[in-house]
Parts: sequence; structure tokens; C-alpha cells
Amino acid sequence: MWKTVRAGIVITVLSFAFCACTTYRFYAKNLFAGKELFEKGRYAEAQKHFEDAARENIDGAALTYLAFIAYKRGDIDKAQSLISGAEKASPDMLSSLRMYGYKALILLAANGPDGMAALKDYIDRYSGLYPLESIGEVKNMWTSGKVDRVRLEVLIDEQVKWYEQDIELYIYNNVGFYSRQSGDGKL
Repeated sequence: MWKTVRAGIVITVLSFAFCACTTYRFYAKNLFAGKELFEKGRYAEAQKHFEDAARENIDGAALTYLAFIAYKRGDIDKAQSLISGAEKASPDMLSSLRMYGYKALILLAANGPDGMAALKDYIDRYSGLYPLESIGEVKNMWTSGKVDRVRLEVLIDEQVKWYEQDIELYIYNNVGFYSRQSGDGKL
């Protein structure tokens, strides 16, 4: 009797572990493929991969990219809904800054009062990192209240890409700017 119970428990645990690994592998494969297409500006193709990844609901990265695709297509209501979902999902260290930048762009496009607050939130978060000097231009837009959304999109894209490249170097290779912050005493 106990052997049967133990065998059942082992089978259940192994099945759960296998499903979890398969789920993450499916998610990661689709997220990576979507990012590759996204970077090439092939949003329609990227969207399918992000939608598949979002079904697994691992974190908010796929929703963040989907929100930006909706924004680029002019579907601001859908973009707002998706970015709200990304904000509520589990945080993703790699794409969290992207989420705040896209949230600012989306809310500014909606012409609501929350756009400038979202831009300030992005500025505050990015300024706390090792920002590019272009953050000064973003700050000037916020301070003056005169936001050039086309230029802002270019700046946020550049800033987010540099940040994500540095974080990837740190996570995968323990090199780059953030590795110097890890307390090894080397600056």
C-alpha cells in the first residue's frame, strides 16, 4: 500500500517538474523569437510569439511587448490594457524598465493626466540606474511639459536597449557596469 502511495507521489512530482520545465521552455522560446522579430520591426510576426508566450503568464515581458505593438498600431485602449496587465504581472528584471518607458509613451498617447506622471516615474527609475546622458533631454520634456512623442520614443528605445544589454552582460557573464556594483571592490 505504502509503495503505491510513494510511487504515486513520485510520479506526481516528476510530472509537475516536467510540465513546469516544458512550460518555461515554451515561454522562453516564444519570447526570444518575438524579441528577435520585434527588433527587426516585424511586429505582426512578433505579436504571435508574444501572444503564445503571454498565455504561459510567466512574467510581464510578453505583455509589455504586446502593449507596444498595440501602441504602434494606434490601438491605445488595447495598449493601456496590456501595459496594465504587464504592470500587475510578476516583475521581470530584464524588461521592467522597458515596461515603464512604454507605459509613459502609451499614457501620453492617450492624452490623459497620467501620461506625465508615468513619464516622471520612468525618469526616476532610469535616473537611479547608470543612465545615458540623453535622460537630460527626457527630463527637459517633462519639466517643460512639451513632449515630442516621436523623439521620446527614440530616446526611450535607446535607453532601454543599453540598460538591457548591460543587465544581460551581468546576468549571463558577470561582466559590464553592473558587475562592478556587486561588491567585488573593483571599480
